[in-house]
Amino acid sequence: MALKKLSFYSKTYPPVSYTGNDELFLQIGYQQVEVLVRNGLSNLPEALEQFQLDENEEWQDALKSILQQSEMLRRNFSERHIGFTFPEVLVIPESKFSSSSTKDLCNLMFGEQPLAWIGYKKLPRTYQILLAYRIHAGIYQWITDRFPSYDTTHAYAAAIEHSLQDAHPQQITVTLDFSEQFFSAVVVSGAQLQVIQTFTYATSDDVLYELLNGLRQLKIAPQQCQLNISGTVIAGSELVERLTEIFPTIQWQRIAPSGIFEQAYEQFPAHYFYTLQRWLL
Repeated sequence: MALKKLSFYSKTYPPVSYTGNDELFLQIGYQQVEVLVRNGLSNLPEALEQFQLDENEEWQDALKSILQQSEMLRRNFSERHIGFTFPEVLVIPESKFSSSSTKDLCNLMFGEQPLAWIGYKKLPRTYQILLAYRIHAGIYQWITDRFPSYDTTHAYAAAIEHSLQDAHPQQITVTLDFSEQFFSAVVVSGAQLQVIQTFTYATSDDVLYELLNGLRQLKIAPQQCQLNISGTVIAGSELVERLTEIFPTIQWQRIAPSGIFEQAYEQFPAHYFYTLQRWLL
């Protein structure tokens, strides 16, 4: 059964006060599901729930359990935004995109999944990039049964867009975002996207191997890079100490808190919620 790992609710605007003007942000991944509500009048995030998933549980059962436990999901919203963090995603130049071949390419890259739903996200025209991401049939069925209307995206969209927006023509940046068993890496050099990929890891050695091997393939020395970090990694951990020895400049990703995140920052470091806050921008 899915476990509610954390929850924060505004004291001045609790869930019982939510109206049809509010917006829902629902992020779904292999390890956790996050539910965020933004007040439709103040435009501030007013509630946050995070659920830890049982890796052996069927998706329909996990999502049913989350729906029962959540203070928010059973309410009505003016807009519903659904994001995914699954690693089954293709980054495709717009000029090379073909909808007819995308499903076959996903099956080739990630293994056969005949009933999976394929979603698409087009980045702003200046980037000429399109994402194609694959979602388990059980998740897609739950979404369509539960919500009359919604839009979808993948976490890679914001990761790429913000990395390129912040890029400097003379700088190489490596941006890492961590969860408990996965981390994503975005490499930008000369204001151009070089690679974005998600890896599994269990130890610091796993992270360093994947990261340094990837940079070696790109012919980039770590000493040339600025390293940006967000997610569940802990400052002062063995991993961070080893990264500090390799990369000359490390920056923790954070966004000034507003709404419910002011409360969340009292218990968690700011970089923990960076990707969720970035989604709201």
